[in-house]
Amino acid sequence: MNREVSLKDLFPLIDEQLKEGGFTVFAVHGTSMQPFLKDRESKVRLEKPKEAPKKYDVIFYTRPDGSFILHRIVGIKDGGFVCRGDNQTENEFSVSFDRVIATVTQYDRKGIWRSMDGLSQRIFARFWVNTVLFRKITRKIISFLRRK
Repeated sequence: MNREVSLKDLFPLIDEQLKEGGFTVFAVHGTSMQPFLKDRESKVRLEKPKEAPKKYDVIFYTRPDGSFILHRIVGIKDGGFVCRGDNQTENEFSVSFDRVIATVTQYDRKGIWRSMDGLSQRIFARFWVNTVLFRKITRKIISFLRRK
């Protein structure tokens, strides 16, 4: 039996597990990381970062309002991370290192676990991050054509 539990309720357990050097796995909820991670289908393995996260890493962090976010680092600016969901075109600036809870080290798609360090993932991340302008323009054109 599958049961949905909020991250806010589970966070104390997740935080304790991560601080003890362990990991946590959960199913992704939301569409901001599509097509890379699918809502309620993909799972991620999170671990405390052993070193400072870098561009193209996927991090799990909190916003000032307390919400939990899983997005990709698309840059580093003024001492903070610039993050964006793969299904989004707008950046979130100034995500400080102290708000980073964990990094995604592995992901599961269709029952197969893959490393974030794998060649195909590294190629996808670079391609996807660096084609955001093209995707943004394409979305605007499609939206315009649908209104006509």
